[in-house]
Amino acid sequence: MLEQIIGPLQASSTKILCLFAVVWLSWIVVTTLVAYNTLQHIPGPPLAAFTNWWWIKAAISGKGHLALKYACDRYGMKVSHEGSIARISPHMVVTSDLELYRKANAHRINDYSRGPWYKAFKMDAERENLFTELNDEKHSLMRAKLSPGYSGKDNPQCEPSINQMVMDVVHLIQRKYLSVRSNIKPLDWAELAQYFTLDVITYLSLGEAFGFVSDDTDKYAYVKSMEDNFPIMNIFSAVPLLSSIARIPTVQANLIPSPKEKTGLGKVKAVARQIIASRFSGEKAERYDMVTSFKNHGLSQLEISDESLFQLLAGSDTTATIVRTGFLSILTHPHIYRKLQAEAVATDVPLETIISHAQALRLPYLQACIKEALRHHPAAAGLLPRVVGPQGDTHDGVYLPPGTEVAFCAWNMHRHNTEVYGADAQIFRPERWLEASPERLAVMEEAHHLVFGNGRFRCMGENIARLELNKIFFEMIRRFDWSLIDVVNPIKKNMNYGLFVQKGMFVRVSELEN
Repeated sequence: MLEQIIGPLQASSTKILCLFAVVWLSWIVVTTLVAYNTLQHIPGPPLAAFTNWWWIKAAISGKGHLALKYACDRYGMKVSHEGSIARISPHMVVTSDLELYRKANAHRINDYSRGPWYKAFKMDAERENLFTELNDEKHSLMRAKLSPGYSGKDNPQCEPSINQMVMDVVHLIQRKYLSVRSNIKPLDWAELAQYFTLDVITYLSLGEAFGFVSDDTDKYAYVKSMEDNFPIMNIFSAVPLLSSIARIPTVQANLIPSPKEKTGLGKVKAVARQIIASRFSGEKAERYDMVTSFKNHGLSQLEISDESLFQLLAGSDTTATIVRTGFLSILTHPHIYRKLQAEAVATDVPLETIISHAQALRLPYLQACIKEALRHHPAAAGLLPRVVGPQGDTHDGVYLPPGTEVAFCAWNMHRHNTEVYGADAQIFRPERWLEASPERLAVMEEAHHLVFGNGRFRCMGENIARLELNKIFFEMIRRFDWSLIDVVNPIKKNMNYGLFVQKGMFVRVSELEN
């Protein structure tokens, strides 16, 4: 009797599974063919029209920024006079065209928006932050609430706070890392640059620095945890199926680090929430800083915590990348190093103080070096895609169907843009900013402006980053003599997972002799 019941049930289950498999495979075939047809006029790697594997492989490699450059160079079709466009997956193209970048990121809410790719960077399963909010109106409202805190309007202690963090770096080097003759004390500048930017961000966003620099240690193992997590986040953003699964609330709640964790982002989240809770409860005296600004403009306690955490992720890593690679470029070009140091030493800024932002802006070679550092090694070199709206778009004769994701190749937009920066664009040469004609300089400045994004998606921390760069470059160069310990392999690890993971840039530092 039991066999008579089970037998038909098993047969029925088998038929249902077969039917499901047929429907699933049919759906894949149909959607793939539709995707192929809609973008077949845009060239790309052979399998990119049918599968995401080309980009998944590039993302896993840690060299995604170079893969995007290769796609534009090898397969890209020319658009306008500044860039190209290539297909890298069934629904995604990559471009190096500055004009398309401007259009897709314009101030006005237009036919371009952000898509699911950004959801991989949520700080909390229940709330969006500025980076992950896809609704244009909500995103604009959130920017309006955050803007006064970022701009310095509500944060008059921003520059003095950064001055203190720079002085902490000076004191640490003097205390622990000064080399004298044959007594060499290697300093990992890649690590210290990260500690510096983390202390700046925690001080500005939470009201107190975590003490990465003063303790000369990776507090709560935060840096290590993020270095371990960046590849995972990059894979989740690259694989549509994983990204969809990760957005299921119960799954997402288990993927995002918990405040109960003892180390890493989870522990930092707990500390941040505790600090912000004390500000809301009145346990700590009110002060004019970003927390107060966000609070006064209507952000909740948890929203402020999420924004602070995202600042740690985005604001510290990007600026640290420029501090590292900018120093590397300067140290590997002795004539640039000597010229910058001569300009710095010639200023009349007392050693007891840190140069002001206004003073730094009046130093032409320092500004040229910083602009060149930002251009030569863009810190955010991931996809950062925009989704074409329901009306589609035609750019320079190339039709982009509705739903197409348009990613951007920062390497070709800036480092290898010979149309804007000249035939030697790939070379680190600050003099280009001082020698250019007024007309050429205007074009270069307009392109340089895009390093921090554009329009309604422009980086809100730009002013803070420029303060940090002006001060740390000037003060390190005018106070100390620097040299690379390993000139053949100056950075031991240099991987890109949207943001860069860079380790082991060892330098010799000595007191600068007058």
